[in-house]
Amino acid sequence: MRRYHLLRRRALGLETYHTYDATIPIAEFDRQYPYDDVVEWLPESVTALGEQYQRQMREVLHGRCIDVFENPGKRSGAYSAPVYGARPFMLLNHNNTLDAAFTLAHEMGHSMHTVLSHANQPFVYAGYTIFVAEVPSTLNEALFLEHMLSRASDDRERSVLLQHAIDGIVGTFYTQVMFADFELQAHRLVESGQPVTAETLSEIYMGLLRAYHGDVLDYDDESRVTLARIPHFFSTPFYVYQYATCFASSAQLMAQISAGSADDRADAVERYLALLKAGGSDHPMVLLQRAGVDLSQPGAVRAVVRQLDDLVSQLERALGRA
Repeated sequence: MRRYHLLRRRALGLETYHTYDATIPIAEFDRQYPYDDVVEWLPESVTALGEQYQRQMREVLHGRCIDVFENPGKRSGAYSAPVYGARPFMLLNHNNTLDAAFTLAHEMGHSMHTVLSHANQPFVYAGYTIFVAEVPSTLNEALFLEHMLSRASDDRERSVLLQHAIDGIVGTFYTQVMFADFELQAHRLVESGQPVTAETLSEIYMGLLRAYHGDVLDYDDESRVTLARIPHFFSTPFYVYQYATCFASSAQLMAQISAGSADDRADAVERYLALLKAGGSDHPMVLLQRAGVDLSQPGAVRAVVRQLDDLVSQLERALGRA
């Protein structure tokens, strides 16, 4: 992660680099990604998961169960709503951007989870927990990234795709782990009878910013209070770590699906599809273990590190040529 921020600082030509500089695009790119094109690319991107998975995905994409475009009064964002006994209904706000393309890939992961779970589980076990819900959505995004990189027309487009993927890892894994670390330390203040004040919370948060980012950032006093912008801290305590566990799980599954012999890859795909079909029929840690992910061991976290390392190396090469 620190290597990525150092690369961004060099690419942007900045003398100082602050937290807000992490949101600046490295390369300008104005290509449009029309919905109809993305609908064609998505089934191609999941070839590794088998013809039946592709066919079921096409049935959802062409099944008149997706509200695609922005409308007055429509909520922002995107959502896949499970409906037992029917196709999942998806709400989007597609606007032809790269973010919108990956959002569709993400939500299709949820929808396919729903399709397979509902087809194989009774109503009482069809609902899956948050602990596994983001695994298929982020794995779908990873497969879509590989497909889009193979289609990229030049190094500028590759740079944009790689930055998008890296920012997803940084935001979904590293930042959420830092947030969870903050929550844990804040709650330990209470458990140990220490006063909880704006100053003590700000000190914890600033200490974590420094611990996670080291010398790649130039720190501002205002950064101390940015903890106040995270709604999960106040509305859903100890929720954020699940983003990271799901991402780590999908990273390890992606590695298993993409590497090894043909038999190894086929076994990994079978275990992964069994995870989706299982719905909420067992404890989430048990379901993940059957799929090949043991979150009590460091392998899943190391899979994220290797994935990020590879993407940053690819971005360095692409920027060097762009």
